[in-house]
Amino acid sequence: MGGHTGPKTYMGWWGDIGSPKQKYITTYSVSPYATKPLKGAAYNAVFNTFRRTKNQFLYVAIPAAIVWSVWANARDYNEYLYTKEGREELERVNV
Repeated sequence: MGGHTGPKTYMGWWGDIGSPKQKYITTYSVSPYATKPLKGAAYNAVFNTFRRTKNQFLYVAIPAAIVWSVWANARDYNEYLYTKEGREELERVNV
């Protein structure tokens, strides 16, 4: 490929033609997140919601189970106090 370059001589791809590197050339590009801001939003909404709910489940379920247990025991004890045996026990305790 030496010698005189003519119209049918391959000189290389753009930017690699063999000339000195160009200076002070700024290249701008647009982020793919800016061009498609809602790309995958519906897909991620479903799976992120499931993942986040799964990760927080025990933080909600354990206190809820404790509160329900206390409430159920209190309800049952209150129902017991309105029976004949419960009233007798309540009279003995409140003397």
